[in-house]
Amino acid sequence: MFNNYIWQLYLNGPGKEAIKIFKENLQNTYTDNYKDFIYKLHKEYCPSEVISKDIQFQLDELLIDLNEYIRFFMSESYNFKEASKYIQQTFLRDFNNNGKKAFEHFSYWMEYYTTYFSIELPELFIPYYFKCNFNVLETIANEFDIKLPKIPAKKDYIGRLAYYLSICETFQDFRINHNMNPYELYAFIYDFAPKYIGDINSFIVNDIPNTNSAYFIGSSKDDIFLSKEDDIIIPWQCNPDTEVGDAIVMYLTSQVSAIDSIWRSVSVGFNDPFFYYYRCTYISRPINLDRIPLKKLKEEDIFTKLPIVRKNMQGINGVELSPSSYNRILDLSNSTLKRFQFEINNNYAEISNEKDVEKKLILPLLKKLGYTEEDYIKQLYIRVGNNNHLLIPDFVVNPEISLGHQKADLIDEAKYSIYTKKLLEKSKTQARGYAKILNTKYSMVASREGIWLTTVTDDYSDNIIQFSWDQLKNEDNFFKLYKHIGKNKL
Repeated sequence: MFNNYIWQLYLNGPGKEAIKIFKENLQNTYTDNYKDFIYKLHKEYCPSEVISKDIQFQLDELLIDLNEYIRFFMSESYNFKEASKYIQQTFLRDFNNNGKKAFEHFSYWMEYYTTYFSIELPELFIPYYFKCNFNVLETIANEFDIKLPKIPAKKDYIGRLAYYLSICETFQDFRINHNMNPYELYAFIYDFAPKYIGDINSFIVNDIPNTNSAYFIGSSKDDIFLSKEDDIIIPWQCNPDTEVGDAIVMYLTSQVSAIDSIWRSVSVGFNDPFFYYYRCTYISRPINLDRIPLKKLKEEDIFTKLPIVRKNMQGINGVELSPSSYNRILDLSNSTLKRFQFEINNNYAEISNEKDVEKKLILPLLKKLGYTEEDYIKQLYIRVGNNNHLLIPDFVVNPEISLGHQKADLIDEAKYSIYTKKLLEKSKTQARGYAKILNTKYSMVASREGIWLTTVTDDYSDNIIQFSWDQLKNEDNFFKLYKHIGKNKL
């Protein structure tokens, strides 16, 4: 929420210098000092030195070109619709109406062009310095109730080019609503707001949790991002489902053609419409491996089944690895990194009643799925109707209960033994009733024989997961369950 009191304190205090520099350079005389000023601001919310240096390079190129620049805009009297149309037509014309090529060029030179647009028409445009950091812009928008337009699809290149124009319109409306001039708006976007949300700490996690998933990414050995310094943090094309702590397996393309290292994700994955490859996450903490050539992978049964290996690792970025495949990579590379281990210690001989199922089977399973005691309630008692109440006796995960409203993500109904199909259907029917009352995504029945998971999609009817406890000791089987109801998946 925009707090005008805090904003006024900024305007009358530390913001004066930032606004002055924006105004002097983008309204009066663009100078060499501007690139150093932006570099300093950018480093506060982006941990990648390569990106920050590239912004400096582009702003330096703009300084050179402004001395002999043929003006992009033919008039200063454009309205926003006219200027936006002119920009799109110009880029498409220059690339023979090839939207992909036009966007690729604009995306790479975005800091250069958008800074120039802001010099020419500051009432319409903003300089854009969030490439590979659209997540930061989203956080700012959420914090200050700024409704960003919907992000175009990855292959909608013309739409992605036009999205910059939509962002400008959104922030210019925000500027007008809060009585800012353009240079105050720029200071708000690149100085005040990033600091307000916590700068780098708003998305980079230093105390990363254990690995729960693994993904392939690919690179050439000469990529400018690939420094192996321990503290390096770099953006990379990855899977948008990436979570903090996930293992990122780096495959070097030709001429190396081998798995080279394992990194860790230090941010969640996100989509960035101005990052050419669209899907992004920040990775760090590289660990070198004994390289595993593609030829060696093709000799292993576990990898010959993978489509990405059969395609010679083409389109590798963001491909998810099963736990057994990841563990085999660690084995082949003689790595001492921690393996995926999902084994649940069950002593079936000690299961003699329903309470044993809850204590010795379900509770260890919830713990392995990442839940703590704070994440679920046992024997939830809720109000149903005006004067009636209902006891849901087993496990309710992520409950949200208030007067007249209740919901949860998962219910787990425990039974001592389910040894016939009739008993299973009866148990599922009981669990379905609880699941409907709580509007859960999933309903699970568990007994000494195993677990059965259903989903709201088909009214909790068909089993989407069905495993015995012995089968759940297999890391790939457990991972299938985790992908549905793991703590960070619901």
